[in-house]
Amino acid sequence: MIYRSLTLFFIFAFSFLTPAAQSRGTIAYVRGSTEIRLISPDGSNDRRLWTDKALTSDLGIFELAWNPVGTELAFSSSHEQLNSPYMADIYTIQPDGTGLRRVTNPPDRAGLARLPKGSVTVKVVNNTPESEGPPTFIIYVEGADEPQQALIPPGTTKVLTFKSVADLGRRPQMVIAMFGKYRWFVPGVDVVAGRSVTAPTFPILDQGFDLFGAFRPVWRADGSRISFRNGICIISSVAATPAAETAFEPFFAGKNPGGACAWDWGPTAALADQVIYTDNYPESNIYQMREGGTHPGTKLTSFIDIPNQHVNDMHWMPDGTGVLYSTVNLFRDAANIFRYDIATKRTTQITTLEKEFARVFSPSPDGRSIVFERCPTRDDEAGCNIWTIGMDGRGARELVKDGLRPAWGK
Repeated sequence: MIYRSLTLFFIFAFSFLTPAAQSRGTIAYVRGSTEIRLISPDGSNDRRLWTDKALTSDLGIFELAWNPVGTELAFSSSHEQLNSPYMADIYTIQPDGTGLRRVTNPPDRAGLARLPKGSVTVKVVNNTPESEGPPTFIIYVEGADEPQQALIPPGTTKVLTFKSVADLGRRPQMVIAMFGKYRWFVPGVDVVAGRSVTAPTFPILDQGFDLFGAFRPVWRADGSRISFRNGICIISSVAATPAAETAFEPFFAGKNPGGACAWDWGPTAALADQVIYTDNYPESNIYQMREGGTHPGTKLTSFIDIPNQHVNDMHWMPDGTGVLYSTVNLFRDAANIFRYDIATKRTTQITTLEKEFARVFSPSPDGRSIVFERCPTRDDEAGCNIWTIGMDGRGARELVKDGLRPAWGK
């Protein structure tokens, strides 16, 4: 009788566990844009994985993504933005905090120190309007040990010499001007170890490029490549372990679809060469196609009934049977997560937020749960917390206060 009572008790207790508590793995998230943390799905073992003293709330950490087997976390970070052509690059790190490496624009700052050096001289001309152009810039030659800060008021010229620039091979190394989040650049010059070379004149024109960097890493199912987007949602991919002379490949064979700020690679071996992506003109649709194909692929569904809209985030179901996406409603006063089933062509709403926004999210590897940002506004980061919910829309609970960009790995 006692054994029977205990058995019934455990069955009863287990039935009240939330789907997220039953799902296993590790959830990575960002706090304050300046540190990556790890936490168990049940809310235990919350600890810091990585941070860097160069990170700020404006130039910090962006999106995260675990590799398919959970042995590396890819993330977008600005901590080396003064030593890279990009404002933010893609990095990877292991779950114990070791093995940090730069995937886009390698080598990282430490790696540059081990390469042979040359010298580069460049003349910078500030051609921005006198009433609008900034007077002070940070100038960097790709591969240089350090950037230089230069006072160059509109209409004036400055000649700078970088005495220690790593030779990255037989290719032009870019020259970059930086002012806050804006960047200007020219192809630069081929640096030759042991020699001094002169780069073409560098004219700084107009406003520059905002958010010129690598964001939102997405792994291929076999872990061989990582795709990413720039600030205007042009998608590229790179080998997960690239050579020093990195070659980025376009994700699409033809023109990049409009507004394709969210996409995902197929999650299984059978779907490894399949991608889902969005296009927002003339309709706001989700498509599927073979990697490297030409848009449009096969239309799966419309995620909203008006053109020129974006999804906040989008992922395959872990078993490949459907698509998960988050988007705002027609009134743009709330955003929720939806599931589209490919076989039945049926769309189901998972979260039911009102006057709140489900934004970046990640499904659990077993497909039973979702972890997501729950925010009071559509764009601001202040006040965002991380919640989990069952794939059936039940068992919602708060996991972390003041957290962003969750990624659920094995």
